[in-house]
Amino acid sequence: MTRFFLMIILILFSCHESNKTDLVYEEIDGCTDNEAINYNPIATIDNQKCVYSGCMDPEAANYDESATIDDGDCLTNDKIPEGYELFWNDEFNSDTLNLKYWNIELWWPGAFNNELQSYTQHQNNITLQNGYLYLRAQKDMPFNPNNPGYTSGRITTKNKVELQYGFWEVRAKLPSGNGTWPAIWMLNSIIDSIGWPYSGEIDIMEHVGYDPNRVFFSLHNENLYANVYGSDQQSIYDDDQLENQFHTYAIEWDSTNIKGFVDGIEYFDYDKPLGSSYSSWPYDSPFFLILNLAIGGDWGGVQGVDNSIFPASFVIDYARMFKKEL
Repeated sequence: MTRFFLMIILILFSCHESNKTDLVYEEIDGCTDNEAINYNPIATIDNQKCVYSGCMDPEAANYDESATIDDGDCLTNDKIPEGYELFWNDEFNSDTLNLKYWNIELWWPGAFNNELQSYTQHQNNITLQNGYLYLRAQKDMPFNPNNPGYTSGRITTKNKVELQYGFWEVRAKLPSGNGTWPAIWMLNSIIDSIGWPYSGEIDIMEHVGYDPNRVFFSLHNENLYANVYGSDQQSIYDDDQLENQFHTYAIEWDSTNIKGFVDGIEYFDYDKPLGSSYSSWPYDSPFFLILNLAIGGDWGGVQGVDNSIFPASFVIDYARMFKKEL
């Protein structure tokens, strides 16, 4: 009897060990390249079917010979500024935001500058359509005018696309109406370690709806930040056709100078101060790009919010970064 039970136990143990071995050494087919669209993190055998997105036009400046699906971001050589080479671009020709490049930030009302919106990842607030990125501000539904709520979109290239110096440009169409506050701006890659304003900020374009004919280029640093109006760290571009039309907003930046442009017209020029320290020139690190549409706040809400303007859209055609040729 004892021998019989011992044999049963040995058989069961043997089966259990066999099953464990099968599970441990089971092979899984899939794409094992983490650069591919269809990367499978649990695959153990590459199935030779990896899919890569990129520019497939051999005449383009950013031709990618490894691409198997065209990403719509091809850029012809005539779009490259003289003396520069392409570092990165997003033409927003996909169906969804490319999270290889972008982070969608989620924030609550009042997280920045007493702004009124929540930043969400909802497609009502961040969407791509017909080759454009829409950052769209909406009223909460149901809407309570006595306690108004809004949602909007904010995206960044932090830890994904960062560049020190270069020529950066964004083509965009601004919303209109009191309460809107769209921005194209940059923050230092080391902001998490030293904080703002010590790390510095560069605003390529800011606009507030109650001041429809002006955009602002501004620098912020430890020595002078927040309200830089009237200083050499801010310039203003005037145009009565700024809203509801596309314009190109750009920065040219190196170790000694920062320039700002609208449609190729230079209107900001700032030289690194002689004998400057980090507190006045924190601009010698890689920076990342931020695009957002705020509602209300310390600046955007100076003349209140017109609730008849919603939904309000900040529309971006493309974002591009170029670095100096070596």
